[in-house]
Amino acid sequence: MTATRRSFLKAGIATAAAAATLETHTIGQAPEPPDFSGFSIDTLVNDGPGFNVQQAIDAGLTACVVDLAIYPRNYSNALRAVAEWDIAFKREKRFVKATCFSELQRAKKERKFGVVLACQDASILDTSTLSVNGQNIDNLEFFYDLGLRVLQMTHNEANPLGDSFREKRNAGLSWLGEKVVAAMNSLGMLVDLSHCGKKTTLEAIALSKQPCAITHTGCQALCPTARNKSDEEIRALADKGGVIGVFNMSQWLTQAPKTSIDDVIGHIDHIVNIAGIDHVSFGSDGPVLKSDVPESIELRGLQSYVERNAGMPGAEWMPKHAHVEELNSPNRLLRLAEALSKRGYKAESVEKIVGGNFVRLFHDVCG
Repeated sequence: MTATRRSFLKAGIATAAAAATLETHTIGQAPEPPDFSGFSIDTLVNDGPGFNVQQAIDAGLTACVVDLAIYPRNYSNALRAVAEWDIAFKREKRFVKATCFSELQRAKKERKFGVVLACQDASILDTSTLSVNGQNIDNLEFFYDLGLRVLQMTHNEANPLGDSFREKRNAGLSWLGEKVVAAMNSLGMLVDLSHCGKKTTLEAIALSKQPCAITHTGCQALCPTARNKSDEEIRALADKGGVIGVFNMSQWLTQAPKTSIDDVIGHIDHIVNIAGIDHVSFGSDGPVLKSDVPESIELRGLQSYVERNAGMPGAEWMPKHAHVEELNSPNRLLRLAEALSKRGYKAESVEKIVGGNFVRLFHDVCG
């Protein structure tokens, strides 16, 4: 067993034995600060509840931010997906519905699997009715009550809240978008800006009274696609306490003919260099366990996307690969931790990247 693997396990990521317990304190004495070490969290996966949860636990995953497995992402589909998860939470006792920090702690302590419910498109709040009533904010509060804790302002297309990275106009947040950001701050929901256009991203960061997230992206400085984030956006997010997750979508990590885990670490290095170690994480943008779709078929699907959208933002070149194969695994965060250690990252920094930074953000925003 390598030194990195020992430290990873010792931190409590893949074993309950080292899990931290809740601290108590006497009246009049300040509580101990929260311990954000020892968590292993993928900040964006796309999945329903039908995967083998024990396999995820055995691979050392504490929790995942789970995008509702729906398309199109609209109000009725979101209700069905949340209902499916609600049934799963009742039937599968190894799931923990993680709506606040203490529930992530419980998942780690009891060696269960935390699920932070998310949706990648605020279109689930339905058609804008801002000019005549508050239905959209009512819907936001309803989804919050159902357990949704992460909401992305836009996906690939513009919606009533603002513009995505694919829109040529780059108009930023709408009036409704501004209202939703404020309401999410008040409720304790995490604003995700991963697919948002540059102006939408910067305006949401500036407006939000809470730190925001970019759960899955790459760095434009290393791979010049509009799907990735500029240094300006990364710095703005970090300056207000936010966290950026580097994804495993290798077609937007490198234009080289082949890819490896070094491409992911290169993007992590860049974020650390311009924003600091406290503001980077990993969000695979894949399934909880692994993609069983053959690489050739997955790649052909991405190439078809580029053919459909040739020349548009995010489709600037023909993909040569779909993902980093070393990270197409339920133990991807262990593999990432080992690779980061070999790159020279200290154990404390590795713990932040593979989970601690996101947990701190989730604690600050969701309570």
